[in-house]
Amino acid sequence: MGTTVLACLIASRYFVVAHLESSPGLLVFRAAMLISHFALLSSILLLPVLLLILVFPNKRIGIGFGVIWATLIVCGLLIDTQVFYLYRFHINAGVLNLLFGGAALETFVFPPGMYLQAGAILGATLAVVGAIAWAAWRHVQTSPTRHPMARWAVSIILLCTLAFHGTHMWADAVASEAIVEQTEVLPFRYAATAKRTLRKLGFDVQPRPDLQAAGDDDTGLAYPLSPLQCTESGPSAQPLNIIFIVVDSWRFDALSPTITPNIQAFAPRTERFTNHFSGGNATRIGVFSLFYSIPGTYWHRVLIEQQRPVFIDELMRRDYELAVLRSAPLYSPEFDRTIFSGVDGVRMRSDGQRPYQWDRDLTTEFKQFLDQRQQAKPFFAFLFYDSPHSFDMPDDYATPFKPNGSRVNYLDLHGLKDKTPFWNRYLNSVHYVDSLIGESLEAIEEHGLLKNSIVVITGDHGQEFNDTKQDYWGHGSNFTRYQTEVPFMLYAPDLAPGTHSHRTSHFDVVPTLLQRYFGCNTPMREYSVGTSLFEEGGREVLLMSEYADFAIVQPDVIAVVREHGMDVVNAENIEVDAAKLSPTVIAAALEQKRRFYGMNDETE
Repeated sequence: MGTTVLACLIASRYFVVAHLESSPGLLVFRAAMLISHFALLSSILLLPVLLLILVFPNKRIGIGFGVIWATLIVCGLLIDTQVFYLYRFHINAGVLNLLFGGAALETFVFPPGMYLQAGAILGATLAVVGAIAWAAWRHVQTSPTRHPMARWAVSIILLCTLAFHGTHMWADAVASEAIVEQTEVLPFRYAATAKRTLRKLGFDVQPRPDLQAAGDDDTGLAYPLSPLQCTESGPSAQPLNIIFIVVDSWRFDALSPTITPNIQAFAPRTERFTNHFSGGNATRIGVFSLFYSIPGTYWHRVLIEQQRPVFIDELMRRDYELAVLRSAPLYSPEFDRTIFSGVDGVRMRSDGQRPYQWDRDLTTEFKQFLDQRQQAKPFFAFLFYDSPHSFDMPDDYATPFKPNGSRVNYLDLHGLKDKTPFWNRYLNSVHYVDSLIGESLEAIEEHGLLKNSIVVITGDHGQEFNDTKQDYWGHGSNFTRYQTEVPFMLYAPDLAPGTHSHRTSHFDVVPTLLQRYFGCNTPMREYSVGTSLFEEGGREVLLMSEYADFAIVQPDVIAVVREHGMDVVNAENIEVDAAKLSPTVIAAALEQKRRFYGMNDETE
């Protein structure tokens, strides 16, 4: 019980930086949550002490080992709260590998005073745990058969457990985010849910949580670090229209005169970047990195706070007309509550039953937008095509690549010997989208917009076809170039066509546009981890992510940090020595991961 009380007190530090709602009712829920969670966690972690007492029933050995073991548990929790305070993630096997994989002493250099402080904390913790153990033993000696305090403690823990999990099941079912998000701070968190059961019982269960915008006092996210300072007109006398054409799952080598003839015909008029990477290996993070120019590890915080990217804020400040034309529903992932949060009139989804129909509808609506838009206003258009993600195209489409495989079932791909039909179907879906992009580019030119418009053409992430011979298919499973490298082209009236082979990323796009065309002189690091697309070098470390994991990606070494551990591989996903990950690289990645959280002077 003493360990549980200490753990609850220490865990209150998590809420210092979590900035969650704290009404009286929520504070009661939070207390029940902490008692329930840390009572269970302490019981599990203290099992070695119980086992030792059963094997060696010696009072001194049992109490001595128990005090030392409990002290280590409490100190571990103290360290975890400090890591969470700085980086917003908990210590797990992956983090331990990252921090202590042979480079910790070089990466984390502390002043001597900090070691003395740590020693004092360890000594104080040992003394407190020892005092609790002594008091507990004295109580057992004076009341060897009756332990009313123990019964009270067990009753309180059971009541808190029922209250915590019962309330969470209800909150999850009715989409009460204020309650559900309280659990985000817990290490090894588990909170019961029962939507499926409640739905069967006839209860009205909300399909998706409707996240509320954070209050004015929420400083969890510090993005941007300082407000953008931009000229009113920018370097150009006339505001330029901006058009993003993004293709879902478009990998770097699915670009050629036969695969994408329309894009290829437009390419000689652009600046082409042939070594360009997304910020992740899936749609949510790929598009996030393109618009926000910060790592996807900030996604969840941005979603909670419904914080728009500074790029969209600047467009709205300049009264741009926004045309958001996404093929798949805009709320999955939740771009309606992140990138375009608070933007009026955004289109939530396309008409049709299949991705190829959505893409057709998107293209038709874009052409209608160009016909009907307010001519006096500059505009931003986001065209996000989906068909290659689902390998889709019209059933009667004249496919250039044969044999064209049937509709894809990923369960049938593992162990597949001949990828040709599958690969051909993917290429045909890209070819189909290229035909629609060709229509869009033709409409842009017919309206005379190339003289005053910027056009970006890229993908959100790649798509793998067992390229590493390790049975990886699709995306979201590793961070090799096959799942993260994408085509990238930039057209602008002032740019001479050219080709660049230096390493670039989605993190570089917004800084380039804001600096070059909006006259923003705010240092790029204040709102981005990228740099100008035209600046060579400086991208030795890319912090990529997916839904749960993140990766430190160098040209020849990739370190994937997962909850269960860290994998260090080369560019072909083959395991290599973790020592190849240098202390400088680790420090740079962690700096990117923490830069845009609200920190006070103590944490810096």
